[in-house]
Amino acid sequence: MATPTEQVQRITRDKEHLHLQWQHDLEPLARVAIGDTLRDSLGVATPLRIAAFGRNDEPLADPIATFLPTVVPSPLSISEAGIVKASDTVSTVQTVQLVGRVGNKLQTTTASLLIVPQPDSLGRTSSEELVATLPAADTLRVTVTGVNAAHTRVGVPGIIVRYRARVYSTGATTAPVIFTVDGGTASRPDSLAAVDTTDASGLASRTLVAAGENVDSVVVYVRARSLRGTPLKGDSLHFVLRTKQ
Repeated sequence: MATPTEQVQRITRDKEHLHLQWQHDLEPLARVAIGDTLRDSLGVATPLRIAAFGRNDEPLADPIATFLPTVVPSPLSISEAGIVKASDTVSTVQTVQLVGRVGNKLQTTTASLLIVPQPDSLGRTSSEELVATLPAADTLRVTVTGVNAAHTRVGVPGIIVRYRARVYSTGATTAPVIFTVDGGTASRPDSLAAVDTTDASGLASRTLVAAGENVDSVVVYVRARSLRGTPLKGDSLHFVLRTKQ
């Protein structure tokens, strides 16, 4: 393995052909909880990593990188090992821009890291049950919240929310049940599942569209997890669409 000095020399020599790429999932937007470390999708604390590629897109082994915010002072601290931690005094949602550097001249594109309260609760913001004649549509809204440094409960942006529908029928049915985005484009016309990401207010929504014969009801289960990978309070809450008899 090349020493750091040899590696920087090689990268500098090839700089006209070399490019760097983030290895951590920082695109389009990663989240770190106030007072916590940056974690992967499973909730495991994970250091920042980059990969370096040469003139023919061949990987250069183990680039020695440093990471830093583009503006200082910053509410983030980054260790030499690439572990990111957000200050526990952050009182509002903030976006911090990061870059990774190899040597003194080469750096990655800018990545955005969103500092948010740790999400701990999932709740409905639309009616739990709708009774309707098919075809029918119902927009299912939920909000993910957490407690900020001022001990105030607030909506948490950037949290993945998963929807899954189950159809109950009174006989044979080919009932099309799909999720759409705000009643428009189908999320996945071949699936009873959908995903949304909470907006700046912590709100997520998908519209359930149901049609067909012999449908008794459709139950939609909604799930979300904290940035530590644990289920939120209210995880697996449900909405019910019942057909009018």
